[in-house]
Amino acid sequence: MKSSYSVPGAFPDEETRDVEKMVNRFDAARRSGVRRLVNSSPRVLDLAVAFPGALYALASRQGAHQRRQKALDLVVAGAPLKDVALALDLPLWLRRLPPEAFSGSMGALPKSETFARRIANHLPTSAENSAFWLRSVVFGAHACDDYFALWLAQQAIFMEPGEPECLFGLLAAYAWFSNADLARARGLIVVPWRPEMALDTAVCAAKSWLNRMRLVLQLGEGVITDPWLQPGEARGYSFVPLLDHGAILAEAYAMQNCADQYADRLARDKCRLFSIRRRGVRVATLEIGPHPREAGVLAISQLKARHNLPASAETWQAAHTWMGVQKDLRRTVNGTQTERPFDTEAWSQLMATYRVRKGGAAWIPERASKDTFSAIDNGIGELARRAGITSWLFT
Repeated sequence: MKSSYSVPGAFPDEETRDVEKMVNRFDAARRSGVRRLVNSSPRVLDLAVAFPGALYALASRQGAHQRRQKALDLVVAGAPLKDVALALDLPLWLRRLPPEAFSGSMGALPKSETFARRIANHLPTSAENSAFWLRSVVFGAHACDDYFALWLAQQAIFMEPGEPECLFGLLAAYAWFSNADLARARGLIVVPWRPEMALDTAVCAAKSWLNRMRLVLQLGEGVITDPWLQPGEARGYSFVPLLDHGAILAEAYAMQNCADQYADRLARDKCRLFSIRRRGVRVATLEIGPHPREAGVLAISQLKARHNLPASAETWQAAHTWMGVQKDLRRTVNGTQTERPFDTEAWSQLMATYRVRKGGAAWIPERASKDTFSAIDNGIGELARRAGITSWLFT
């Protein structure tokens, strides 16, 4: 099987090839098996250049013994690489990856014709990053689909090693739910994933989706009963407290703002939100929080019109008038006294369809809690760091 393929980081020509150096490019756990195989036949040695992934599959004894033996016989007989790949149930696009790309179990590799045709343009640029790249692509296909895996393959985020399930688990679920029209969790996605989407847009949209799910899980009706300040009217404007996820999601949708991203701050009693309306029409959203200089005193933290544009002077005057008639503006806000649990049943319902379609989706925690959501947050936050994303969502 004379090699005529262009392989990233290919070895020197046969007459000068250092066999031991070549063997050492494979995963340490499989080197003895690789060494045994390449010493058995010159054509198996050629396989290390032409199709390192096939040699790795043979050395790691992946798949049934009969299939491996058939593949090895084909190699020794000088059969075409496509026949060897078929015997090992490997996609032929895998031949383009260097020995460093393979470790552990290769898993269920994407095999569609569309994937094979497109992935050739998105192969890793260095052997050093190839193992993380391959594990990420395989995970992307498993956790979402081939289109997501192809999209993931072309992102410039593989310079540091990492765990795909941790970094891309939420992103894959978000991409999958973006096309799951009947799923409840799909209704909480504001910007659906699509293959043309830029990485920073997708990561921010996935983080936003996570925050909206947290809102649903922690701020059900009746969980927060104290608005801190009394609702009322001033200068023809009404001030309506937003205390549960239904009211907050409606406000965010109507005002096209980020009120739906306040689940954590509201759950930890860091702030309260009010909808400002004039003749029943929403005109602004108000955030009340601790005064930046006077401890124990409440103040206006933000006041924004639709699309987060500056509120009018008239709205500001009404807000200050309303604040001025409050009986008490003093309140200790430290965010450490209240623990509002997550609705684990609601979490199970949100993720149910995804788990059924994805074999349990072990990369998504079974139970929703402060710790499990922190772990998801840490994963998507680390991905944002690697991608150089500086959105306020990650501050």
